[in-house]
Amino acid sequence: MYEGPRELKVIEVPQLPMNEEQIRIKSIYSGVSHGTEMNVYRGLAPFFRKKQDPATRLFVPAAESEVWEYPVRSCAPGVWYMGYASVGEVIETGSKVENVKVGDIVACSAPHQEENVIAAKDAVVLPKSIPAEKGVLFTNLITAYNGIMDTHINLGDTVVVSGLGVIGQLLVQMAKMSGAHKVYGVDVLEKRRKAALENGCDEVFDPTACDVAMEVRKRTSNRGADKVIEASGNARALNEAVRIAAPETTITALAWYQGALSNVDLSEEFHHNRIGIKQSQTGAMDPAFSNLWNYQRRVETCLKLLEELKTDNLFTEFKYDDIPTAYYTIDKEPEKIIQAVITY
Repeated sequence: MYEGPRELKVIEVPQLPMNEEQIRIKSIYSGVSHGTEMNVYRGLAPFFRKKQDPATRLFVPAAESEVWEYPVRSCAPGVWYMGYASVGEVIETGSKVENVKVGDIVACSAPHQEENVIAAKDAVVLPKSIPAEKGVLFTNLITAYNGIMDTHINLGDTVVVSGLGVIGQLLVQMAKMSGAHKVYGVDVLEKRRKAALENGCDEVFDPTACDVAMEVRKRTSNRGADKVIEASGNARALNEAVRIAAPETTITALAWYQGALSNVDLSEEFHHNRIGIKQSQTGAMDPAFSNLWNYQRRVETCLKLLEELKTDNLFTEFKYDDIPTAYYTIDKEPEKIIQAVITY
């Protein structure tokens, strides 16, 4: 339960009811999102003050009854933002459930709870070849995969991944799989840069120690990067992505930026090099692919990718009762951790 910004505690609630089309899952692992979920934890998410109008798709001031308020419980209806990368064992199924059986290990978008009840159709059964802990990356992998599809990497491209958190680590590997000749990583944190090198990145840069755009120019005969994926969610990093990109190219912004981006400079390279910015996220994908690459096909593809991707150097485990420490570490000591995993 969130009692306020950065105020988190574990509480006991009665067992959740279940209908005939739902399943009950005993949690084994859950992953804490270092981006979206932490923005909610910090009280920065726009939904605390606004809502998106489904007709216009514009954010407008929310009615008093629609504003997010504290305290917030993970088990409350409509609360999707207190954990959505859970893996567990199915311990009960509704009478109409056919796609999942008791004993299955499933990945699902569910909060950090010892038990979760979800619609059976929303569960992704993990094959026995995928370790359960690796399944906590499934939600992030779907997002990262959309980012790769939106980026249109060509054979021989130079790709720069800005932000080497868990999504960045997945992007580095998939960019290589997609035919990139060179993949460069950018992050201020040494632990992330080291992991990216272990995961196949050709070279990494600390943006506080060098001019990354100039370093990329040196390695590309002054062209710049053919593709840049900005996955840090940092305004300064987006500004640097504009500088890193080759003229007449489009940056893929794969992050949920918070508030006005006052550090983004649209007067220099953005204007004169005709740089485009495309937002990519998990809820939609490039219309050029969406017909053939529907959600089910992406699920099947990402399950295969989970078997191949290197992830052993990403996880730091925390016991469920110690979840406040996990959140604190991500928020205040991000240099210590890439993917926090809660164990039950």
